[in-house]
Amino acid sequence: MTHKVLSTFVLDGFEKLLCAHGGWETICHAAHLTGNSMKLMSNALAAIECLVKRHPRMRTRLRVEANDYFLDTLEYNPEYLSNDLFFSTIDSNESSWQDVVERRCNQDPYSIDGTLIFPLFHFVLLFNSKALETEDRFQLLLFENHCASDGRSGLVLVNDFLTLVTSSNLNPTSEPLNADILPLISNLIPRPFGPFYPILSFLGWHIYQRELRKLTQPRIPVKLNPLPDSQSNRFDVPQYYTKFLFSSSSSDLYVNMHKQCRLHEVTLNGPLLACLQLAIHHCFPLGDDTKLQPFPIGTAFDMRSRLPRSALTKTSVGVFIGVSEVKLRRSLSIRSARFWSLAKKCMVLTRNQLKSEGVPLVMNLLTDITTQGRSFARFTRSLPDGRHSELAFSNIGKYPFSCEYNHDEIRLRGLHVINNNSVYRTTAVVFATCAGDGQLDFSLAHEMDSDERAQQFLNTFLRLIDICADEKLCRRETTLNDLLNAIPS
Repeated sequence: MTHKVLSTFVLDGFEKLLCAHGGWETICHAAHLTGNSMKLMSNALAAIECLVKRHPRMRTRLRVEANDYFLDTLEYNPEYLSNDLFFSTIDSNESSWQDVVERRCNQDPYSIDGTLIFPLFHFVLLFNSKALETEDRFQLLLFENHCASDGRSGLVLVNDFLTLVTSSNLNPTSEPLNADILPLISNLIPRPFGPFYPILSFLGWHIYQRELRKLTQPRIPVKLNPLPDSQSNRFDVPQYYTKFLFSSSSSDLYVNMHKQCRLHEVTLNGPLLACLQLAIHHCFPLGDDTKLQPFPIGTAFDMRSRLPRSALTKTSVGVFIGVSEVKLRRSLSIRSARFWSLAKKCMVLTRNQLKSEGVPLVMNLLTDITTQGRSFARFTRSLPDGRHSELAFSNIGKYPFSCEYNHDEIRLRGLHVINNNSVYRTTAVVFATCAGDGQLDFSLAHEMDSDERAQQFLNTFLRLIDICADEKLCRRETTLNDLLNAIPS
């Protein structure tokens, strides 16, 4: 069937890195729900039709020609964009939601010849067919290709979908067709430093190359898991399997953590990053364990509200994040440094990444590298086994919508977000969200050398968060050593 392409973007920068050389990153939003699953199932296809009309990104495909990558927005055509392309069901008697998420994210989404990915979005309802009358818990999984969507976009789509399926006025024919095609993030972030940009970008690139050389002797031990049955073999680049772990805190942790944050005048991201730094120190020790050594942690920033002259809104669906990294400027004494001072340092360092030398410089550097063939080839060859960093933290944040749909007919109880890394990737990525019952939901995507080590790292991180959320255990004078000693051996 022929179909009309309304617009085409040539991917560059961060988006190109996500899919270059036959790679892919599939994000999953795993929404844990209670209520009327049959209502969701019966209204799902009608809701999908509304979403495809409402969000142009759901009408996109990834197209590969030689070493160029294109994001095509297709004309709305219900025959080509049939609703069942975007929705399916799975019986949870056959697979757990964790297994479905890990398997699907690691599944090669390319066409047989490696030139297309379509569709780029897909909802899965996971329910227990043998307990429909007695079990009201089920999962809604949203899979999105990262070259077209990000963590915040998934929250928007999950909310729109649940609102539509529980609406008494669901009518796809009355849904207007949105024809506003939003630009790529690389076209929205201004180039910093004016005429001095070429000099500073040159220096920035050489500093980054020096950091890349350290990855040949990683601090986090790695075990590579090549994917044997990849369809996109047109590029002579190996693709790797990413393992997943999931966990959730107690329902009162979010409230307790916010009390502590207000008391110590920090944002939530500060203590979370501080706990991540301590978890690295504890689980992957260096020779001198009396110091907390600087360790770079990649971070992502939602840029929708940080680009005031753009057409982006809080509900814009696409890839609208900026990336950079947080790293302490000097080592800290484990014995004498106070935890809440570390949390404040992490908060300040994070905020500083939004200045010219942070996100704007990194994003423009990535655009420059990926748009020049020789530079990109040189860059990818310099990545040890395709890894460009050891650890990243993605704080998706609190679900910004009501968790009750149609007077609690369906209720969102929790939400895990995660994605794989297939070609150019990070050794481990920690994701944090908060939804529903007020707990923090954490996910870990990794290629560590053992499942036990990965579980120990996640458990240590979560235990440190539990301790710092307790006002009796973590006071203003509490040191890093006090916090680490409170971890059960």
